[in-house]
Amino acid sequence: MDVLTTILACSLYASDDALVRAIAEGSSGKNPYLVLDAALDPTQIDPPPAPRSEAEALSRAEELLTKGGRPLLGLLELPPSWLSAFGRELASAFDPCTNIAIGSAMLSEFDFECGASPAARQGRALALERTNRRACVLRKYEAAIGTVDFEAAILLELSVQRPMKAKVEAAPIFAPESARTWGPDQLLVHLPIALAPPPPAAALLP
Repeated sequence: MDVLTTILACSLYASDDALVRAIAEGSSGKNPYLVLDAALDPTQIDPPPAPRSEAEALSRAEELLTKGGRPLLGLLELPPSWLSAFGRELASAFDPCTNIAIGSAMLSEFDFECGASPAARQGRALALERTNRRACVLRKYEAAIGTVDFEAAILLELSVQRPMKAKVEAAPIFAPESARTWGPDQLLVHLPIALAPPPPAAALLP
């Protein structure tokens, strides 16, 4: 999986791909099977090794939920409540495209709440506004997923981020057909539509 290509193909927060990438490359280390417990203090307790398969990740997430933990799942550290809000099962958190789509949709919502400046900015003023906006979005994301130091960690990740090139052939659309489980009709919310049969030809006559 190429993280940048997946972000470009699946992110719903196109105004700041660098921020989405920083989150995906932060705690998860590009591991789509990440499972963290937001209820634990990582400075006090050594977390177990990160899962390396969907089955292992799903098993750990379900175990945390059973024990009253607060799991954060996949590349963008999604809480299970976000998956429910978008009509997705717990296992879908470990599909990189779905994970990025849902996490970036929430980033977009938080960005809207932070508010756009109506006046055009240039130079240092524009750079400062962008920095403040990112910080605002990250604070809201941090509060929503219920973890500490998230904003500081992602801003640090952004400060050392280096340019990358996307590999077009790694885009999900080029995955084998059997593995292509995402698309505009199933990426976020399933919307089954019952098509009515066409009226008989006689009914169309005046």
